Amino acid sequence: MRRPRIAIIGGGFSGAVTAANLLKRGRQAPDVALIERARKIARGVAYSTKDAGHLLNVRASNMSALADQPDHFARWLAKRGRRDAGAMFAPRALYGAYAEHVLRSASSGFGGPSLTRVRDAAVACRREGEAWSITLSSGRAIEADSVVLALGNPPARPLPVFDQAGISLVNPWDPNALARIGAGDVLLLGAGLTMIDAALSLARRRKRGVIYVLSRRGQAPRAHLDSPDLAPPSAPLDLPIQLSEALHAFRAEVKAMKARGEPWQHAMYRLRGRTPELWRRLPLEAQQRFLRHLRVWWDVHRHRTAPEISAQFKALRDEGRVKILAGEIVSAQPGPRGVRLQHRGRGSLVRHNMDVAAVVNCTGPSADPTQSSDPLIVQMLAEGVLRPNPNRLGFDMDPDARLIAADGTIHQSLLAIGPITQGAFWESTAVPEIRVRAASVAAMLAPEQ
Repeated sequence: MRRPRIAIIGGGFSGAVTAANLLKRGRQAPDVALIERARKIARGVAYSTKDAGHLLNVRASNMSALADQPDHFARWLAKRGRRDAGAMFAPRALYGAYAEHVLRSASSGFGGPSLTRVRDAAVACRREGEAWSITLSSGRAIEADSVVLALGNPPARPLPVFDQAGISLVNPWDPNALARIGAGDVLLLGAGLTMIDAALSLARRRKRGVIYVLSRRGQAPRAHLDSPDLAPPSAPLDLPIQLSEALHAFRAEVKAMKARGEPWQHAMYRLRGRTPELWRRLPLEAQQRFLRHLRVWWDVHRHRTAPEISAQFKALRDEGRVKILAGEIVSAQPGPRGVRLQHRGRGSLVRHNMDVAAVVNCTGPSADPTQSSDPLIVQMLAEGVLRPNPNRLGFDMDPDARLIAADGTIHQSLLAIGPITQGAFWESTAVPEIRVRAASVAAMLAPEQ
């Protein structure tokens, strides 16, 4: 009896940890084809960095790649001589090496299921009879019984004001591009975690010039607690169904926690386990209101920085080397020293001129698949294999991450994991959520018999 074959499109962290879980399914384990165009697997964008100053934004104690071994990463660090391994915010590059280790360890058994690394890009995926056929950019086709889309974060959304002026924006994850920026001030568009990494990298290279940060609200990520010894309460935080009532109840609970001497970060811990359930029960209109008005506040409190990173960033702000602005760009054109901009402050009609050497696009991924230029996504949407989530965050799927076709059919053998599931679960981009989803996907595709 032949082993079933499962193709995973995307070999970043989500795809690699899904592959590892499938390969560990014992007698039910399938053969796995892991399709990834990049040279290295398991790392994705975040864990491919070579900058030792880029740290994880979660302590090692909660960064295991395996749901059934929550201390796996901490033990891996301890074996390599890292003191206080569980409490540390490890370098992202080191975590990339760990993710590779997890995949290699799962696929090292002799005579068991095979892992085939396919270094290519998938450009089409179609149902053919009882199987799936995946077309690669090389023209080769791969057949599989089931497919998992682990596409990772899409590129940042285009910004028309710069495109129309013919101005190229710098990729914050390209160290060579950052190093090529000439003398003068620099503008970072977007104020999330990517901005923090880019600002620190630039500050280490550049001793002069101001690093400006511009976002609609001018809010930067908050910090994790300094001490890991303050264990968060185990009681989950329940909230009403109505969004406005839920916000009122959450604020009231945070106020009560403060009165008890508990840090606000614990409220986020208590909410985290309930988030997918709370998100899914919100009607579409409420999800859209959340995205318009509350998302920025969620992001800066939920996606926090390591204490040492927060301290470094604060020092740069105190020294005047980093300045955060709230507002928007209203015009851009090539200037004598790089780019000449006009920006307008939030709530103001006054325009301010700014000359910068370069603009770095830290606005984050464009999650709307209908705006994607990826050939695979374009094909699957055009042919009705998939449909976008109504909230335009990734694709539509059922509660088990089975993707839904344009006609409403739920694919039993086409699943998704990682950022493209955000519209369905909201919490879908962090390791603690991905590892649980990866184990669930593996159990569905290779059930015990």
